[in-house]
Amino acid sequence: MQSIDKKGSEFQKDVRSHLRAIRLLFTYSRKWSVMGITLVMDSIYPFISIYVSAMLLDALYEKRTLAEMIFWALLGAGAALLVTTLRHLTATYKNTLWWSLWFRTEEPMMEKSMGMDYELMENEEVQKLRARQMEYHRRGGSAFEIFIWQTELFLTACLKLVFAVVTVCTLPVASSGIGRIAAAVTVAALSVGLCFMSRMAHRAGRRESGIWKAFADKERLNTFIMSEVVLDADAGKDIRLFQQQEMLMEYGERMRENGVKVDSEVAKIRMGQGFLQSLWAAVLGACAYLYTGLQAHAGAIAPGSVVRYAGGIQQMVQAVSDLLYSWDYLHNYRGRMEEFFAYLDLPEKKKKGTIPVQKRQDGRFLIEFKNVSFKYPGTETWVLKNMNLRFEIGERVALVGTNGSGKTTFVKLLCRLYDPTEGTILMNDVDIRKYRYEEYMQLFSVVFQDFQVFSLNMGEYIAGGDRVDRSRALDAAKRAGLEELLSKMPDGLDTMIGRDFSKNGFVISGGEAQKLAMARAIYKNAPFVILDEPTAALDPVTENEVYTRFHEIIGNKTALFISHRLSACRFAGEILVFEDGNIVQRGSHDALCGQEGLYRNMWQAQAKYYNHDTKLQKTSACGTI
Repeated sequence: MQSIDKKGSEFQKDVRSHLRAIRLLFTYSRKWSVMGITLVMDSIYPFISIYVSAMLLDALYEKRTLAEMIFWALLGAGAALLVTTLRHLTATYKNTLWWSLWFRTEEPMMEKSMGMDYELMENEEVQKLRARQMEYHRRGGSAFEIFIWQTELFLTACLKLVFAVVTVCTLPVASSGIGRIAAAVTVAALSVGLCFMSRMAHRAGRRESGIWKAFADKERLNTFIMSEVVLDADAGKDIRLFQQQEMLMEYGERMRENGVKVDSEVAKIRMGQGFLQSLWAAVLGACAYLYTGLQAHAGAIAPGSVVRYAGGIQQMVQAVSDLLYSWDYLHNYRGRMEEFFAYLDLPEKKKKGTIPVQKRQDGRFLIEFKNVSFKYPGTETWVLKNMNLRFEIGERVALVGTNGSGKTTFVKLLCRLYDPTEGTILMNDVDIRKYRYEEYMQLFSVVFQDFQVFSLNMGEYIAGGDRVDRSRALDAAKRAGLEELLSKMPDGLDTMIGRDFSKNGFVISGGEAQKLAMARAIYKNAPFVILDEPTAALDPVTENEVYTRFHEIIGNKTALFISHRLSACRFAGEILVFEDGNIVQRGSHDALCGQEGLYRNMWQAQAKYYNHDTKLQKTSACGTI
C-alpha cells in the first residue's frame, strides 16, 4: 500500500510539473498549438499505407476492375501527399518556434539571476543549480528541450494508439484451437512485454538522468576553463607569460574524456533499450501475423484484412512502447524541469519595503548603524561585529583600514546588497529595509574594486542602457578625465569598447577602464557616490589630478570612498578607520595624524615611499610628504 501511495504521489508530481511546463511554454508563444496538427499528421500517416494496401489486396483478391484499383492507389497517394505536405509545413513552422524557444528559455534564468537577492549569487548550491541548467542547455538537453521532444512523442503515441484501436476493434475472435493459442500467445506477449518494457524504460531513464546530472556537476570547472578562461583576451597574457597552455589543455583533455565516457554510457543504455523494444515489437508482430493469417486461412477475414489488422496491431505495440518510453523519460528527467523551476522559485529573503524614500535636494542623509553585526551566508566568521555608528552624510568621507577589516562589507550593507545578520541600519531614523527597494537602490552610484567593463559602445556603458543622453554622457566622461580617450575614439561615444565585436573597437587600459566606471557612476546622478579604490589603477600624477578635481568630478554629491593610499584621505572631510570589523578611529586627516593609533601607523608606513619632489608634496601633522 505504501508503494502504491508513493507511485501516486510521483504521478501527481509528474502531472504538476508537466502542466506548469506547458503553461510556461505557452507564455513564450501561443503558436505552439500548431504542434497539434503535426501530432495528428504523424499519427495518421502510417495508417494510410496500411488501409490502402489492405484495399488493394482485397481488390486484387476479389478481381475487381482496374479502375477501382487505380482509384485506391491514387487515393492513397493523394492522402499521403496531403499529409506529407502538412507535416512539412507544420514542421518548418515548429522548427522556427523551436529556435526561438531555444533562446527564450534562457530568459527566465537570466531575469532571475539579475533580480534575485545578491547573496544568492554567491551561494554554492545556487551556482551549481545554474551551472547544471547551462550545461544541459549547451549540450542540447535542457529541461524544455527534453520536455518538448518527449511530450510530442507521448501525444503522438496516444493518438496513434487511438487509430490503432479503431483499426483492430473489428478483428474476429479466434474460432479454431490454433487461433485461440495464437491469440493467447499474443495477449501474453503483450502483457509481459508491457510490464518488462515499462520497468526497463524506467530504469534506463533513471540511469541516464543520473549520468547527465553527475556529469554536469563534475564538468563545472572544466567547462569554465575551456569556455571562459582560454578564450578570454585578458587571461591570454598570463597564459603565454606563465606558459600555462599545457595545464589548460589538460583541462580540455579531461573534458573531452569525460564527454566521451558519458556519451558512451548513454549510448549503451539507449542501444540496449532500443534493442529490447525492437525485439518485443518483432515478437508481437510475428504473433499478430500468425493470428490474422490463421483467421484468413479459416475464411474469417479477407486477405487484405491480414495487412490491416496485423499492421494495426504492430502500430498499437509501437504506440504503447512509445507511450511507456516517453512517460518514463519525462518522469526520470522531471528532475531537470524541477531544478529549472527551483531556480526560478528561489525565495527572496530580502524584505522589500513600501515606504517611499524621502527626496532631499541637499543630498544630506542621516545614517546610523545600530549594533550591526554581519557574517557572510554559510560562514561562521564575523566580518562586522556590534558596529555602532551615526553620521550625517553630505560631504566627503573616506574609509581606511587593512585588508579584511570590513570596509567593502560596510558599503555592501549600506547599499543593501546584503542585510545585517544582527542589528539595524537606519536612514533618517527609518530602518532601510522598510524603504522601497528599487527607490533605495537609486540613491547609490557605486564603483567597486572589481567593477566590470562590458563590450558595449562607450555611450551605452556610461548610460547603463541603450537610451543615451549624449550631452550628459559627454559631461560625465569629461568630469571623469576621459577627454583624451574620447578624442582618439573613431566614433566618439558610439565606439565599441574592445575589439570583441568590432574591428573599430578601442582597447582601453586599466586606468581608462577605472575612469569609465567613474563616468558611469557620475552619469547615474545619484545622491551617494561610493568609490572603492577609485584610483588604484592610476599612476600617481593622474591620481593627484583626479583628487585635485574631486569636487568637480563628484559635484555636490555625497562622496564615500575606500582607499589604501592614505594621501587621498587629505581630500576627505572625515575619515573612518576600520579594524577587525569595527571603527576604531574617526576624524580628519590632521586630527588622526596627531594621535597614536592605526591611522598614524599606516600613514608613516606609506610616507617613506612617497617622492618628495612630486606634486603630492605637502606638510601635515604626520610629517612632510
